[in-house]
Amino acid sequence: MKYRFLAVLHNMELESIKNKGIELYPGARISNKNDKTEQILSDINYIAILGAHPVDEFNDAVYIYIDREIDDIKDKQEMDLVGDKYAFHHLREAQTFLHELWLIKDNNVYVRDGFLIAYDQKIEDGFVFKASLSEVYTYASREEKKTLFMDSEIISAASNFSQFEIENRKDKDFGGKIPQADHFYKSNGYTRLDRATYFVMGARRDATLPMKILSYCTALECLFTTGSAEITHKISERIATLLGTTKESRIEIYEVIRDAYKCRSKIVHGQHLSGTDEDLVSISVRVDEILRELLNSENEIFLKNDKEIDAYFIELLFDAD
Repeated sequence: MKYRFLAVLHNMELESIKNKGIELYPGARISNKNDKTEQILSDINYIAILGAHPVDEFNDAVYIYIDREIDDIKDKQEMDLVGDKYAFHHLREAQTFLHELWLIKDNNVYVRDGFLIAYDQKIEDGFVFKASLSEVYTYASREEKKTLFMDSEIISAASNFSQFEIENRKDKDFGGKIPQADHFYKSNGYTRLDRATYFVMGARRDATLPMKILSYCTALECLFTTGSAEITHKISERIATLLGTTKESRIEIYEVIRDAYKCRSKIVHGQHLSGTDEDLVSISVRVDEILRELLNSENEIFLKNDKEIDAYFIELLFDAD
């Protein structure tokens, strides 16, 4: 049994029309060429199944498509047992790739609906499985515009993207509509970087600036906390000494993290904020930039235990100019 998976990458623009598309991995590409989807989705049977609106979303859109074959699935009855699983797997896979795009630069690209068309000989005679997610990503500033990605940026993100084969997924974490929560529990072996990434994704889907900043701060805590005392000062100081290259840059970083924590403190304690959204834009954007720099660095200190982290930052602090 063969299949094609399709999903619109909402709010994404490419620098030119792609004939075959840009390869993410063998069988998976990003494209914006209409005729690749028009041939399939214009079929009256698919419009009846998917609905006119989802089909229309592919017009002039950037989308991901994946062509694969399942050797041990021979007919529709067997495919019906795994079709939803495959559709959600690839939609979550596309969403994971979007994190690699965020590591390149801030953006508001998101996936919502994914369609898996399974067929034997001709794709026009296939049958459809649909998966849907609810996470909508936004800019750190909440600015509303599309994001243009250059070919080199997509290729760079693709080079860092690790495909996860569906055969290696357990039934409980195949990537369905409800995300798994394994990263919260120590016994599952997730790193500080893994946990920070989760909260960065949370910040990106938060619809308001105060909640974005709250999630960004939690991501920073995943990376830097080793205790419960003086958290604001300790995290601000550690980030400043790690990333700052001059006295002025360390002060700037220290102050923006401290300001972010002032916002976070009021939110988590149910208090009003002073000012307006405009006062928070620069904080949200700057903390987003700082987290991107930290996650891209993949500094080995984030793999150390608490005592090693404490010792590292004490030494780094006193070595600073």
